[in-house]
Amino acid sequence: MKKQSGSMDYVKILGKIIDISHSNLEIAARLNAVLNVLSSALHYDEALIYTLDKDKRLTCRYMNRDGHLLDFLGDYRCHIGEGVVGTVAQKRTPLFYTIKDIPPRFGCLFYSKLDIYTDRYRVFAFYPLADDSFLYGVLLLCSSRKETITDQEKFILSIASRELGGILRTYDLHLSSKRRISELATLSELGKVLTSTSEPHIILDSIALITSKALSAGFGTIRLQYAFLKLDVQRFTSGSIDPTVQEQVYALENQVLRSKKPAALLDLAPSGNSVHYSIFAVPIISRDRVLGTICLGRQRDPQSLSEEDDDQYLISTIANYISSGLENALLNIKLRDVLRELGDAQRRLIEHEKLRSLGEMTANIAHEIKNPLVIIGGFTKRLAKKVQLDEREHRYIDIILKEVVRLESILTEILTYVKETPLLLETCDINALLDELLYLLASDTTWGDIHIVKEYNESSPTIICDVQQIKQVLINILMNAFDAMTGKGTITVKTEGVIHRDRSFVAVSLMDTGGGIDPALLDNIFNPFFTTKDRGSGLGLAISNKIVMHHNGHIEVKNKAGEGVTFIVYLPAKSTLLKEG
Repeated sequence: MKKQSGSMDYVKILGKIIDISHSNLEIAARLNAVLNVLSSALHYDEALIYTLDKDKRLTCRYMNRDGHLLDFLGDYRCHIGEGVVGTVAQKRTPLFYTIKDIPPRFGCLFYSKLDIYTDRYRVFAFYPLADDSFLYGVLLLCSSRKETITDQEKFILSIASRELGGILRTYDLHLSSKRRISELATLSELGKVLTSTSEPHIILDSIALITSKALSAGFGTIRLQYAFLKLDVQRFTSGSIDPTVQEQVYALENQVLRSKKPAALLDLAPSGNSVHYSIFAVPIISRDRVLGTICLGRQRDPQSLSEEDDDQYLISTIANYISSGLENALLNIKLRDVLRELGDAQRRLIEHEKLRSLGEMTANIAHEIKNPLVIIGGFTKRLAKKVQLDEREHRYIDIILKEVVRLESILTEILTYVKETPLLLETCDINALLDELLYLLASDTTWGDIHIVKEYNESSPTIICDVQQIKQVLINILMNAFDAMTGKGTITVKTEGVIHRDRSFVAVSLMDTGGGIDPALLDNIFNPFFTTKDRGSGLGLAISNKIVMHHNGHIEVKNKAGEGVTFIVYLPAKSTLLKEG
């Protein structure tokens, strides 16, 4: 009767283990729960699980609730065939020991911390966690309360080890499915990026970000080798490369470029740094031409599952996927830019022909009007000197002279607008030029209530321009800001180097607090003769825009109705002009 009761206890233990094994708990929770059942029901002080990693080494990862040995066994990952644990994994047969015959440190010299613990246990059991095809790990049991392990208990432990192996197999399948889903999601994201019409640097930055996220990398960097686009940089990085491994990253990239084959540093430990890194690099090859490399790196956790093989496979898959797509995408963008530039050039040519014809006609008309005006002005001045006039007649004379001067000024602006003035190009420091103009304007007493804020980027590139014409552009915009603020407010002047459509520019921003421009009028501000001033010619911004366009630049307007307006003048940097020249 007592034997039957004991038999029923074993049945209950098996029932608990099977229930846990097939429950909906997380994998780690299931493993820990089974270990706790074995520990409490079968009187084992220690119940631990080693898992077999991808690199064929065994890592102690799981322990029962009241165990202590994980802290001592988890520091070293033993090889297949090494010590008792490695032998059980290699032969896939259980081994049993007592305190009398257990090999010191379980047969592994690197378990030095076990020396003070093994004497307290009386029996030891090691079970392979496997099915008919694969080994998943090893179960280790230690007891201080037993003198021997019965055959019936060995039978129970063999079934328990099968269930634990099944849980680990489920875990492997779960990881494999999760990796596959992640891989497909990554390729889908990359496909969307490669078929987008974004700017090249955005595409390359996105590829680096998506790839580094897919592998949980600390950094992902793309280095272009073949400069088929005029990009100012040839490296695009997500995250930051640790300075202690930067030299090794660059060396690994060079190795990949030379060999045209993937390479990796799986356990890089920089001197003076306790952190270990895994770094992977693969070439991006299209039609037997190396476009560049993708390199990813992350901190290596010795306690995590060893997944280097999977990582190398995934990064190689990504590189193969994007290789042809990347070149096609970037060349399509280049073609789009060329077509856009061609369309812009065609429109400019048509506009130029229109303006040339209009200019000739306008110049003739202006000359015909200007000559009589000069005569009217001259004779009016002589008449005022020789004829005795009363006060009212003098006022009439003054009005005539002022209007003649105004009309002459308008005619001069018209002639300036229609005339093709050759550019007298020279190297210019835009910050120094702005300082000169702002000093002159600030010296005028009417500018006493204007507060000028300078936000210069001292590292902004130099430009090549016609200094006098660019001065005219900046003065026109500054004077418009002065008029808009009615002589009182703040003008913020900012300079910086920027990349626009893959070209390098110096951007000069002039921001005022004059209330902004009516949005309904914004599209017309660069049109000739359009003005909101009572006595303006409407040619100031038109002339400014024409000058900037002749410099291969452009003007951007950012308007905040009710607050102010910002004019941003983009002028090609010296390096860009030299490359295009």
